[in-house]
Amino acid sequence: MATWEPVVNELIESNSIDAPWYDTVDVKRGLRNADGSGVIAGLSRISSVLGTKKTDSGVIPVDGELNYRGIPIQNVLDRHLVRSRYFFEEAAFFLLVGRYPTDSELTDVCLYMDQNRLLPDEVQTHLIRGVRSANVMNRLSTVVSGLYGCDSTPDSFEPEENFLKSLRLLAKMPSMIVYSFFEACQPQAKWVQPESGMSVAESFLYLLGEGKVASDTAVKTLDSCLVLHAEHGGGNNSTFATRVVTSTESDFYASMVAALGSLKGPLHGSANKKVMEMMADIIQAVGLTPSEEVLNAYLRRLLLKDGFDHSGKLYGLGHAVYTKSDPRAGILIEYAKQLSKECNRHDELQLYFSVAHWGPSVFSELKGPNKLIAPNIDFYSGFVYDCLGIPEPLYTPMFALGRLVGWCAHRMEEMIAGKRIIRPGYKYVATRSPVIK
Repeated sequence: MATWEPVVNELIESNSIDAPWYDTVDVKRGLRNADGSGVIAGLSRISSVLGTKKTDSGVIPVDGELNYRGIPIQNVLDRHLVRSRYFFEEAAFFLLVGRYPTDSELTDVCLYMDQNRLLPDEVQTHLIRGVRSANVMNRLSTVVSGLYGCDSTPDSFEPEENFLKSLRLLAKMPSMIVYSFFEACQPQAKWVQPESGMSVAESFLYLLGEGKVASDTAVKTLDSCLVLHAEHGGGNNSTFATRVVTSTESDFYASMVAALGSLKGPLHGSANKKVMEMMADIIQAVGLTPSEEVLNAYLRRLLLKDGFDHSGKLYGLGHAVYTKSDPRAGILIEYAKQLSKECNRHDELQLYFSVAHWGPSVFSELKGPNKLIAPNIDFYSGFVYDCLGIPEPLYTPMFALGRLVGWCAHRMEEMIAGKRIIRPGYKYVATRSPVIK
């Protein structure tokens, strides 16, 4: 039997690039500037994400800001206090079109989604039941790709048709996610169909509950979670992947599969899962109600790679853009508080608050006073999902369900305003090999 180790060693050597090269050629690794900000690769009117401010004395950290179409995310969520249903659908229209729908438009959107909610039989039989995979995101990519064959105009690049494709896919996503999860993780679970008139959030929880109608609190919480995850600028990896594929004038489904593939990567879509695992490790090590001294000592061990997964990370603390705070986390905390009371998990949530409070201090102590981290939305979203009875294999798919709206909005903007294939350059830095005759 062949031994591939020598070949693999050569493969690794021939594909390694010494770090100094990046400074010599002035390459922005990961399309990130030296200060951590993203390289400007395009323009957008969909959302803005702010975590720092440039001044005459340099870049300074500020409280995080997230604006959807120019409106602060807190103001967007405030509408949910007076609108009991279809809030996520309303936010989807807002991000796609650029304004809130009228009542009649929202009714038309919800009716259209309701009419296009069910999955074709061949998709259920061949793409969900017929594919062997334990990963729900992998199954989702397969199903979305397969929907191309169920579309009468799959390659259309017209704005109206892509708007309708966005609504149809959003309507089908709860069934695609839950059925894929059942087939991968709970094969004995009962498949049910969403009832007519259900919102996306209601439909998802109804399907996951095998026909049990979810509480108003659960629906409203999930509705808000989906809106909070719906959009986060054109530079996040999965949205940028959407834009890259769209710039080639490829089809709607191909661009969504690219986004799903990006989000499946653990560096992008698995943060809340890692938070839950880290918190379970902390509870096992120091208990639910540790003293400040004991907790800080263990957090210090984690940062020194002497605990949990030995990565040296405090998962859920810190963000690529936000520095002092993540506005989404502040909103989600309120839902976490309410759920912790209903689920009798007060002590557990208090431990989250303690880690969120002391983690940044320990981090600065070890890394330096200029290194700021704060809890991001993923620090609390896993806890919220767990309280709602949503299993861990669904955490990343839930992210996809919300962010699908942002992907569709950025595809639309790239179609209409991009007008050029995205094609950055890579500089060749290897020595020339001798000519082989």
